[in-house]
Amino acid sequence: MGDAAYVPRVDIYAPNTNLDEYYRWGSMTSVSRSNGVVAVRIKSGVLSWPSGQTQEKYCVEPGLYSGIILAYSIENGEPLALMQDGYLQHMRVGGTAGIGTDHLARRDSRRLGILGSGGMARTYLDSIRHVRELDQVSVFSPTAAHREAFAREVTSRYSINVEAVNTAEEAVRDMDIVATCTDSIVPTFEGGWLAPGTHIVTLSNKEIGGKVLEKADVIIESGYPTLVGESEPGMTHEVVGAIASYVIGQPDERARVPRSSRVHRSAFPVLFPYGDPEGTRGRTSEEQVTLFFNNGTQGLQFASVAGSVYRLATEKRFGASIPLDWFLQDIRD
Repeated sequence: MGDAAYVPRVDIYAPNTNLDEYYRWGSMTSVSRSNGVVAVRIKSGVLSWPSGQTQEKYCVEPGLYSGIILAYSIENGEPLALMQDGYLQHMRVGGTAGIGTDHLARRDSRRLGILGSGGMARTYLDSIRHVRELDQVSVFSPTAAHREAFAREVTSRYSINVEAVNTAEEAVRDMDIVATCTDSIVPTFEGGWLAPGTHIVTLSNKEIGGKVLEKADVIIESGYPTLVGESEPGMTHEVVGAIASYVIGQPDERARVPRSSRVHRSAFPVLFPYGDPEGTRGRTSEEQVTLFFNNGTQGLQFASVAGSVYRLATEKRFGASIPLDWFLQDIRD
C-alpha cells in the first residue's frame, strides 16, 4: 500500500462529418514505485453503434486501431518507452480476470462458459486455466464461424474440450465460471441462467444487467474505473460504459452517443479491491454466486505491465531507440 496510484479513465467525444459515427479520445495515467515508472495510456478512434447492441470502432480504417502507452522514469522524468497497447491491453485484462477468479471461484470449478470469441476471450481463458483446472469450456458468440474457429484453436492449443454452442444460455447454464468478453453495450445473459455457486467475471459493466446483480451474493470491483462523484460542467457519467466523459456537439449530435445507467457503489452488497488479505469479504459458502467487475484499476495495470515489459525489453535489447532529444526542450513550461 502507498506505492502505486492511478488516475481513472476519462473520455472525450466529438462529432465528425459522418452522422453515423462519433470520435472518441480516452486516457488514463498511473505510477508504480516498484517499477519506477509512470505510464500514460491513450487511445484514439471512431465509434459507431450500428445495431444499438454493440459498439464498433476503428482508427483510420476498419480493422486498424490506435492505442499507445508512454512510460516515464520517476527518478529523473526521462521518457523511457513508447509502446502499442494491443497485446499489453489483453495481458493486463486477462491477468486481472485470473486474479479475481482465483479469489472468488469455488476451488473445484472445472466448467467455464465464455461469451465472446475475440482476443479478450482467448486471454481470459488463458488466465483462468492457470488458476482452475478446467475440463470443459463452452463458447458462444453471435457469428458461428468465429465461435467455431475459437473452439478449434483453443482445443488444439490447450488440449481442453472446447465446444461452440448455439446460444448464450447454453454457454452459461450449469457452468462453474462464466466469463463475458464482448463488445456488447447491453446485458449478455440472464440472471436466471446462473446455477448456485457460479462465479462471473466481466469485461465491462455494460454486459451485466440488474437481474444478474440481484442474483449475485458477493460483488467485487477491482477499483474505480472512472471518476466518481458529481459531474463537472460539460461532463457526463451516463455515456456508454458509464465512463466519465466530455461530450461536445449540438443536442441532436450528442443524442447519437448511447447512454447507459451507471452502476453505483451503493448497489453492491460487497465492494472492495481484490486480494483482501483477510479473505473475509469474498466467497463464504459454496452456494454463493460471486461477481467480479474487471474494469477498475485499469490505469494502474498499465504501469505494472508496461514497466515490466520495458525492463524485459531493455534486458533483451528488443525494440528500436528513439532520440531522447525528440522529447526534451530547453524552454521551461
